[in-house]
Amino acid sequence: MDTRDLKTFEVKEKVFDKAVKGFWNHVNSWKKEEPASFLEAFKTFDISVVKLERERIALVINYRFDHPIEYVQATLNVILDERLIAQYHYLSTLEGEVMDDVLSFEDK
Repeated sequence: MDTRDLKTFEVKEKVFDKAVKGFWNHVNSWKKEEPASFLEAFKTFDISVVKLERERIALVINYRFDHPIEYVQATLNVILDERLIAQYHYLSTLEGEVMDDVLSFEDK
């Protein structure tokens, strides 16, 4: 897959749209299920002011496991109070199905 194919894949599969939905599902579930750790991470329960910005999309081949795993990773910057506080990584198969997601916070 070259960059042109990756751009076509992103448009066809709406990867960033899926990533945004995945982010909100992730944080809303976290807020409901573990409010104390959520508050510690975000410092507020009012996440309506969070802004998401597209950072990158990449084709990844991960050699960490017994056999290589190929996937597309979309990364969103999570902005709160005009500061980058975290990045949300949305991983999908080459068929466009969600594989996993990770929310990683910046060092304070």
